[in-house]
Amino acid sequence: MTINNLFTKRDHRVVAGMTTEQAIQAAAWFWRSRQFGVNFSSQYALSGAQYYSKLGLRQQISVWVSAEGGGAGLDVSLSAELTDEGTAAGLVGAILVLPLTVAVGAVSYVEYENAANRLIAEFWSYLYAFPKDPKPPTDTGQAPSWAREQVAQPTGQGVAAQPHLCPSCGVPADADAKFCKGCGTKL
Repeated sequence: MTINNLFTKRDHRVVAGMTTEQAIQAAAWFWRSRQFGVNFSSQYALSGAQYYSKLGLRQQISVWVSAEGGGAGLDVSLSAELTDEGTAAGLVGAILVLPLTVAVGAVSYVEYENAANRLIAEFWSYLYAFPKDPKPPTDTGQAPSWAREQVAQPTGQGVAAQPHLCPSCGVPADADAKFCKGCGTKL
């Protein structure tokens, strides 16, 4: 069972002085730096997904680029859905109203939404700076507090656990992950 559209954030902006080619490249670089598996659906459109298996949270991004008013017009849609796979099992009906208590702590809808708003704001900041400094992002952004436990924990011998790689997209996955956080493929 899945709750579709836990939330959806949509925005349209024009970035002056940027070509459509630069805009789609910058968008791909940014979302990949934020651990989204990115696929191009056309020359000027991309989609991507990220899956937090321990929470059952899937975030999806869609970006469409067009020439507009001497710059690049970008339509961006970021959505999230919670599935009952993983630790969210059995709590799906209460997600929208009550905080969700899972292995990583109490997570509420407001925390998901705040993290999404920060992610969108980071995206626009990067895009507006891109025409002056057309480089991939140097930082990967800070993971939201509810996602920090997704990082592999040290083993009893003091050595960090080696992540498994998704057979579909090659993104590292935790040893106990049921789904790839990059493309959502069942592991």
